[in-house]
Amino acid sequence: MTPRVRRWLLSGLGFLCTAAAAVTPTAPVQPGQVWTLSATTADGERFRTTLRVDTTPPTGTPATYRADRGALILDPARGTLIALDLLDARQGGVGLACVVEGPLDALEVEGVLASGTLADLPARLETALAVIGVAHTPADRAAAVQELKLGTCTLTHAP
Repeated sequence: MTPRVRRWLLSGLGFLCTAAAAVTPTAPVQPGQVWTLSATTADGERFRTTLRVDTTPPTGTPATYRADRGALILDPARGTLIALDLLDARQGGVGLACVVEGPLDALEVEGVLASGTLADLPARLETALAVIGVAHTPADRAAAVQELKLGTCTLTHAP
């Protein structure tokens, strides 16, 4: 076997092992799942949307699962899941980013909502991640959400 073929086989094996490890039966997000995002913005506007996860394995670290309206980003090291609905934002509307943290294996988890245009959403998402990182009690989180004009969200999925 030539060194070139050996490298190719090893890289392919590494890819398969990585993909298999990223999509384990215990991972809270699985290809093909359907997630529902229910959200209320700081202004009281309500949204309910459905994200259908592609059947392809996730990419990158943290694991990015592509969905019909955006993506779900799972970071097991931080214990966070971000559901992004960007479809309307791409057409000039509002984008939604729901940030939740463990236990991620529950059928329903509550989190912090960042919403805004495509231009505003990255900064709002950073703020939501910061709130999740420092406000650990429901009271602290509610106060931070109100002060920073974020929203609340719930992610659910069928078992």
